[in-house]
Amino acid sequence: MHMKILMISHEYPPIGGGGANACMYLAREYAKVLHDVTIVSVWYEGQLETEDSYGIHIIRVKSKRRYKEHCSFLEMTDYLYKAWPIVKRLEKEHHFDICQVFFGIPSGPIGYALRKKYGVPYIIRFGGGDIPGFQDRFAVLYKMLGPFLKVIWSNADALIANSEGLKKLAVDFYDKKTIDVIYNGVDTNKFYPIIKSENGYSTDNKIIKILFVSRLIERKGLQFIIPKLKEIEKKSQKKIQLVIVGDGPYREKLEKIANENRCTSMICFEGQKDKAELLSYYQQADIFILPSKKEGMPNVVLEAMACGLPIVMTPCEGSKELVTNNGIISSIDTFADKLTELCSNAKMRREMGQNSLINIEKIFQWKSVSRKYMDIFEEIDKREAN
Repeated sequence: MHMKILMISHEYPPIGGGGANACMYLAREYAKVLHDVTIVSVWYEGQLETEDSYGIHIIRVKSKRRYKEHCSFLEMTDYLYKAWPIVKRLEKEHHFDICQVFFGIPSGPIGYALRKKYGVPYIIRFGGGDIPGFQDRFAVLYKMLGPFLKVIWSNADALIANSEGLKKLAVDFYDKKTIDVIYNGVDTNKFYPIIKSENGYSTDNKIIKILFVSRLIERKGLQFIIPKLKEIEKKSQKKIQLVIVGDGPYREKLEKIANENRCTSMICFEGQKDKAELLSYYQQADIFILPSKKEGMPNVVLEAMACGLPIVMTPCEGSKELVTNNGIISSIDTFADKLTELCSNAKMRREMGQNSLINIEKIFQWKSVSRKYMDIFEEIDKREAN
């Protein structure tokens, strides 16, 4: 069934994080099976305002956006205000069959308005931060917006979370509508392992490289790991190097913590890297960690798995689906002990890394993920026809 699909997202690569990547890869899969796909996202310096790429028509709205990695609520509101006239024009020109909204905030109101004004069905794909209770910084704001959000959710034709944990958080806020779960995927053409030495899972078994990739904010939990590095090194009897890829408002605080604990020499702050640059970091690492308080379905863990890494992460949203026989789920209290155990055991690292590759192949391919979304689109379309 050929469909005209509109996707609304205030973040699209190179802007944003995991949700932006999910939007891009889903759009590409839709276009591969000859759906017409239009994306309305945000402009950032150096980007084209309109672009046709991978069979997708991309429109970038010139609204306020200071940083690639994150934006304020006011910047989201500005995007919403400026995107709506463009979306109205596009609907009059194309008459879309479905609108996929990334995320409930800020893009949800556009989906709702399209439904009410033009009868276009919309689905919301949650990302985490758009669900009340996920981000403490928006707690007061979400309390004010709560009734309005429930209207947007209740009128959606489908609500999609990318993990069971995120679904639970959404249900805690609004339990009057079914919320489906569709996992994220990963591009195995861009993320793949290299052959490492037989005598350990590292190219240099004397040094264990622990990798963290994400935005540097307090919620990601590195402040609890950095003070433990010397202890991990001593107990594991391995030389430890923590490689931190990413940037953000919490970097200065983390550098201060490293200095206070006299472990600066054990840490490499690499800064923000483009997707193309990330591959070598994953391939050269031995262990991937994510000591985060809350997540949706972290793409960085999927990328690490696709590169054959064992995972140590906290029991945040997405952990249950991602980490089974390929790593360790640990509370922050025992995180350093579990990490020490993995640093000490080359055989365990090797086996868990192989299981990461197997799990990616079986479960987390974008082609199969996108098919689940398209099945929902087709169900909605049939329902509308009747």
